[in-house]
Amino acid sequence: MKKNGYLDIRPDRLHFVNDEAVNQFMEDLFKFYDQVLDYVIANKDIIRILMLEPLKNGKHQNSLFRFADYLRGSEKNPIYKTISDVDRDLVFSDDMILFEFFFSIIPIVNFAAYYDEYKTASSLSDRELRNSFLRASQVISASMISGSDFLLRNNSVES
Repeated sequence: MKKNGYLDIRPDRLHFVNDEAVNQFMEDLFKFYDQVLDYVIANKDIIRILMLEPLKNGKHQNSLFRFADYLRGSEKNPIYKTISDVDRDLVFSDDMILFEFFFSIIPIVNFAAYYDEYKTASSLSDRELRNSFLRASQVISASMISGSDFLLRNNSVES
């Protein structure tokens, strides 16, 4: 989108040229969430182990937090690398890393960890449960849109 002139990456937001560009970004984002959801559900047994390790204070207690390494502004982060190859304006601040970890990764990990139990308790089918989670993710992502901007940080909150 950047290369085609539909997106300007700024330190605290993604700025799109128009509503159509915002809609395309959101559509692509939801496709990505859908793929991630397939992956975590397929690997839910491993994710359950990752969720338990920090609670046991064992030698692997920081395993889950290794995900945060992929959120930092470094070559380990494929999203950062892709963006920085096109535009270096995006700043991966501590606030953004915390937000991504606790409000993006952890909900998906929790969903996978409790998938079977929630499915049983709710009597939802696999399809209904997945779609419900994806709709909730869409609501959260849509709340970050302000006009033609996808906000990555709320500059009005005092530190």
